[in-house]
Amino acid sequence: MSAQGVLNQYWRLMLVMLLPARYVKWLGIFTLAVLIPGAILSFFGNSVVLYLGSAFSLLLLMMVGMLVPGQMLALRSSKQFQYMADLRYPLFFIAMFFWLLVSFWLSITLVLLNPKEFSFYSIFAVTTVALTCAAVLFAVVGSYIQTAQGFVPLFVWILFLSAKNTDLLSVANTGIYWLVTALLWLGMFAWWFRWQPQKYLINFMTLPAAEMQRQQANNVQAITNVFSAVPKTLAGSLLSGASDGVQAWWKRELGQLVFFLLLLMFMLYWVRQIPANAASMMVSIYVFIYICIRSGIIFQSFFRNLYRMWISSNYSRVEILAYIEKRYFLMLVASMVPVTLVFVLVNHYLLNDLLGLFKAAYVLFIGFIFSSLAFYVGLLVYIKSVASFVLLNWITPLVNLGLIGIMVYLNILWGPSPSHDHASYLWFSGALLMLILLGRVWVKSSWKNVNFFRVKN
Repeated sequence: MSAQGVLNQYWRLMLVMLLPARYVKWLGIFTLAVLIPGAILSFFGNSVVLYLGSAFSLLLLMMVGMLVPGQMLALRSSKQFQYMADLRYPLFFIAMFFWLLVSFWLSITLVLLNPKEFSFYSIFAVTTVALTCAAVLFAVVGSYIQTAQGFVPLFVWILFLSAKNTDLLSVANTGIYWLVTALLWLGMFAWWFRWQPQKYLINFMTLPAAEMQRQQANNVQAITNVFSAVPKTLAGSLLSGASDGVQAWWKRELGQLVFFLLLLMFMLYWVRQIPANAASMMVSIYVFIYICIRSGIIFQSFFRNLYRMWISSNYSRVEILAYIEKRYFLMLVASMVPVTLVFVLVNHYLLNDLLGLFKAAYVLFIGFIFSSLAFYVGLLVYIKSVASFVLLNWITPLVNLGLIGIMVYLNILWGPSPSHDHASYLWFSGALLMLILLGRVWVKSSWKNVNFFRVKN
């Protein structure tokens, strides 16, 4: 094959491997649109846009990094691609140079943000060996057990945290890091050319929305069967997509509580090694995210099954709105009660009141407020978009991210120097409560003529 043919093959494989999904391409275009003006403005002494573009570029590289191992396995196991040419060499070298590029860019960003704390040579060695370890494990583990890929970052995290008595950024360790990196890639090279896929391995992160929703529905149904029990009401069971009986509730909440505890216990190992302000921020963010995700799961089941409840019940539209409001907030409070008890006990006895009384209470309160606002935003999406599940998954996170950005800007809870003035916290909460009331009024005014649709992809 000519040199031009080889370059063309590599270029097309890079596009398929690194930019397989449309949303990644749009994020890449947006990142360039921010980086280029930021680089120009930095020459005039304004570096804010450049820092913002750097943050977006890191987000883009992280997303592509999560796609690369699965795409690598999917292309290698595809019979169509196997019949076209032997793609093992280009796939391997594209993946290797991509991860080296990510390590290089991440190291430069860290050094620019804190040049006194980080040395480029040592931080480049650490990030390279860490990302190489994650990339190799992602590919090898995913080739045999795809469902276990999610535990790879956790394993790498524990591996590095286990070296807590070692100065990871010491220049004396850089030689060892490069040696380990080379051995990992050599091992990956040997395994890659000996591995014979037995079936086509789907890259779930590149599936269309309809197929992903079908896969998710199958997984939810399988989990629901495990936690099933005698239902209490037909309407409640249809709305939630599972039994609404007390026994089923106990099973579900126990499973969620065990998951919450496992992650919290894992975090305890790390928060004791870092400064108290960073540790309190990490714990508060974890509790807040857990509440938001839990409420999101509840609402998504309502969003999917609302038309089933409407078909099978004799409720009017106004009665249906009152019913789903009541069910949502009851389920949200019921899921928060055990988490709150565990969080309070762990914070007091194991963390020695790392989060003060006001801060701990405010984390729980703001999580509830965000979940309440997301409920009415989701209902507005249902009404205005004819039940578009894709729009729901875009608009709700964007609203939450915007509000979190305002909190950081106002130094409320997670800002660079969090405010100790309780009045600012209360003013912000009051503004959110006003948004919730306005959203509820808007939903009620639009609900009278709502049509109940099957969820669109």
